Amino acid sequence: MKKFDVEESKVLRWILTIGESIMMVAALVGMWAILLVVDPSSVQEVDMQVYIVTAVVCYVLAIVAVPHILLLRTVRGDRVVARACQTVLVHFVLLLSFLFLLKNVAIARILLVGFSLFFGVLLVAERLLVSRMVRRFRSNGRNLQVAILVGRSEEMAELCGQMQDREYGFSIKGIFSDDDYQIEGVERLGGTKDVMDFLSSDPNVNAVYCTMARMEKDDLIALYRYCENNLIRFYALPMYLSYLRRRMTVSHLGNTILLSPRREPLRDYGNRMAKRILDLVISGLFLFTLFPIIYVIVAIIIKRQSPGPIIFVQKRNGLNGQVFNCYKFRSMHVNDEADTVQATEHDVRKFPFGDLMRRTNIDELPQFINVFLGDMSVVGPRPHMLLHTEEYGHIINRYMVRHWAKPGVTGWAQVNGFRGETREVEQMERRVRADIWYIENWTFWLDIRIIWRTFIDTLFGKGENAY
Repeated sequence: MKKFDVEESKVLRWILTIGESIMMVAALVGMWAILLVVDPSSVQEVDMQVYIVTAVVCYVLAIVAVPHILLLRTVRGDRVVARACQTVLVHFVLLLSFLFLLKNVAIARILLVGFSLFFGVLLVAERLLVSRMVRRFRSNGRNLQVAILVGRSEEMAELCGQMQDREYGFSIKGIFSDDDYQIEGVERLGGTKDVMDFLSSDPNVNAVYCTMARMEKDDLIALYRYCENNLIRFYALPMYLSYLRRRMTVSHLGNTILLSPRREPLRDYGNRMAKRILDLVISGLFLFTLFPIIYVIVAIIIKRQSPGPIIFVQKRNGLNGQVFNCYKFRSMHVNDEADTVQATEHDVRKFPFGDLMRRTNIDELPQFINVFLGDMSVVGPRPHMLLHTEEYGHIINRYMVRHWAKPGVTGWAQVNGFRGETREVEQMERRVRADIWYIENWTFWLDIRIIWRTFIDTLFGKGENAY
């Protein structure tokens, strides 16, 4: 009898699609009924039959665009929520587009928005419940992909730790290795030469994970061909896995497979365009409305408290390490250490209003000029002085990676408290890790989130290290 498999079950796929379609229709009708009571005029021209049929068609299309998370091996909660939100967003766009294309159909915006929010909450709750049921199903030893490991045990240890988590749905039969390294909870079944005999005697194994560098070429090819001919999925672990110790991304150059230590969403032209448009909109609105007024007020106070220029210009490293002129309101008396010594909390070089500007981030506002010119972005790793880039580049691992994105007026490191003076190397290391995380995980909505958090932190004075 064939085992029930969540990923391959057409029955489950249809049950989910039909059930969620019914739930979607219920959410639409429910919101329509609520509006009939609260604001009848907003839905009096709505043809609910057209809305329901169109919504069902659009939902089927949305499912095609964003498949159920249960069709994948993992049922992690964050991925379930993310996929549910994506489904609702795609469905909303499709539904609005279809209704717009249909002639003589009234579009009730408040109905569509309210319905989508209502449906989103229901869909997230339903999918989290189903994913929890799948995890429980797997905890009882069902719906598990039976796998064996082949190669050096030490190199397999990290992979084993992931596979032993039931949310991924694996059952590790054992490991074939030529060394004596013991992985907790994993039985050693023999050496690498014994794999073929074991596979031929155990029909339940459906996946082989192998470290390529630890096997003879002929043995590796023979194992690969055996798996291909016996419906066993074959996965090869890169030979450098034990040295790099991080998630790799796969790309291709012609027919050659390449591994990279990180994904960089901002290398995509579309993502860069979206980020640039956001930068131009925000910087343009600010520079041509509020900035001239702020500039006049700040300039008068600076001139009264400290002789010298209003704008402080300092060379800093930007995208790909290129040097650019970074603009700030001058917050210190003119001095010879401005390009070499960081500001401290009780720095005698600061004049009173300069200290206030640094604590409230007012001194950073001219950097929107840099954003408008394209040297900086609203969000990104903060630009450092040339001397600090040279110094930290030699003593902090991966420090220069932060220059693969435009520097920002604010950033992920700043909203997480990594700002101000860095008295110890460890403080800069934490800041660099946060900057690299931002580069690897950039999304348009992450930028919006950082901008919002910066605004809130500035408004309510959460800049303890701003000096």
